Amino acid sequence: MSQYINTSQLHYQARMMNFLHTILQHIRKLPTRFEPVPVSELMVQATEASISTQLTQAVNDIQEQLWRLPKQEQMTLRMHLMTVLSDHVLHASERSLRLEAARWLRLLVQTGLITQPATVFVTLVTAASSSTEIEERRAYLKLLFECFWPFRHPYPAYSWEDFPTNDVFYPLASLFASANLQTQEALVAIFTELPALNDAEISDALLPIALRWANHADPEYRRRSTDILARMSHPQAQEALQCLLTDPDPTVRASARRAASYTQPA
Repeated sequence: MSQYINTSQLHYQARMMNFLHTILQHIRKLPTRFEPVPVSELMVQATEASISTQLTQAVNDIQEQLWRLPKQEQMTLRMHLMTVLSDHVLHASERSLRLEAARWLRLLVQTGLITQPATVFVTLVTAASSSTEIEERRAYLKLLFECFWPFRHPYPAYSWEDFPTNDVFYPLASLFASANLQTQEALVAIFTELPALNDAEISDALLPIALRWANHADPEYRRRSTDILARMSHPQAQEALQCLLTDPDPTVRASARRAASYTQPA
C-alpha cells in the first residue's frame, strides 16, 4: 500500500511540474504581449471608433499614456485628441457616439487639461444649434453649461482671458424662437454665465424672454430673470430690474439687489 501511494504521488508531482512548466512558458511571453500601445495607434483607434464603448476605451488608454509624457507633449496630444472628439460630435452617425465624445470634451475643459477651452464651446454650440433632436440638443446645452464651471471661483482653472467671446454663443439665440420651456431654461442658464448681454444678436432674442419671466406669476422665474436683466443695458431691462427690487417675494427682492450690484469681471 505504501509503495502504491508513493507511485501515485510521483505521478501527481510529475503532472504538476508539466503544468507549471507550461504556465511559465506563457508567462515568459507576457511582457512582449502586453507592451503599451503607442499613443499614435490609440489616436487612430479613437478616430476610427464607431461606437461609444470603443471611443471610451481608446480615450481612457490615451489619458493613461499621456501622464507619462513631458508636459508640452501632453498638451500637443490633447489638442489632437480634442480635434478627434470634436469631429465625432459634429459628424458621427451614431447619437451615442456623438454624446460620448461631447462628454469627453466637457471633461477635458472641467479638468483644465486643454489650453484653448473656447474651441470646445464652439463645438458644443455648433452641435446644439444644428441638432434636430430635442433631447440631444438639451444634452449638449447641459454639457455646455457645465463647461463654465472651471471659470468660477474659488478654484478657477482658467482666467477670463480664456473665456469664450459672446459671438461664440450667437447661434444659440436663434433657438429661442422654437424652443419649448425646458430648452428655454437651459438657454437662459447659459446666457446668464456671460459677462454682458448687450450684443443685438443676443439681446433681440433674449430680452423678450427676460421681460416675460420678470412678470411671471411664479416667483422662481422672476428670480431667475434678475441675472439676465442685470447684464443688459437696455432701458426696458433696467426698468424691469428696478421693479423686481420691490417684488412682493423676498427671494426675488434679494436676487434683484444682488443682480443690481453686478459688475462685469475684469
